[in-house]
Amino acid sequence: MLTILWIVLGVLLTALALVVIVVLCVNARVQQLKGDQYSNTERFNFISWVVSWAIPLIFRVRVEAKGLEKLDTIEHGVIYANHQSNLDIVAMLKVIKRPHGYVAKKELDHIFLLSDAMRLIQCQFMDRNDVRQSVKVISAAAKSVKEGHLMVIFPEGTRMVRAEVGTFKAGSFKLAQKAKAAIIPVTIYNSYEVAKRWPRRTVIRLEVHDPIPYETYAELPTNDVCEQVEALIKKPLS
Repeated sequence: MLTILWIVLGVLLTALALVVIVVLCVNARVQQLKGDQYSNTERFNFISWVVSWAIPLIFRVRVEAKGLEKLDTIEHGVIYANHQSNLDIVAMLKVIKRPHGYVAKKELDHIFLLSDAMRLIQCQFMDRNDVRQSVKVISAAAKSVKEGHLMVIFPEGTRMVRAEVGTFKAGSFKLAQKAKAAIIPVTIYNSYEVAKRWPRRTVIRLEVHDPIPYETYAELPTNDVCEQVEALIKKPLS
């Protein structure tokens, strides 16, 4: 019995050591990619590669996507998606290979490695309780969109951790309006199930809906745009 315990302990310590080594190697590469000699595409491709490798292994998740080809026709765009889980971002990073960033909650900006990795792909961290800071974040995100970098924002403003889509915040659509960008509605299915099912495998599905060109909503009130996009994202779930 004692021998078995030592073997188990040895295996666990070896696994832990391997995890630490991998994390340190990834962090070293992330710090290196901060250099000006690297392009945004090179930075994004590395983060996307790490996520694509880690998701199936760690989270036991397969990601299926429909309508990704619609992103190819967009020059300036903002993706609006429902938010079911912390895995929504990594699921999108796995299947959306065009460089893009996220408007994320400020708490993620204080996590080792994660915050640096997110900054590499031009993520912006928003304090929803600070109006002035939120305005600055929207302006910075809009600047990235104007430069051709897709941005993703979750208009519910928080994770719902359920299948139903919550009420969208009209203010989130100021990002697309400020950038004069197409709105790309995306519905995320099943990501909330991962925490319940792990270590059993879970399939997360993404559906990219038809983009809404800026010209078709430019004159509409923000509330009307919000209602239109919310209806599109909720429709497949009804």
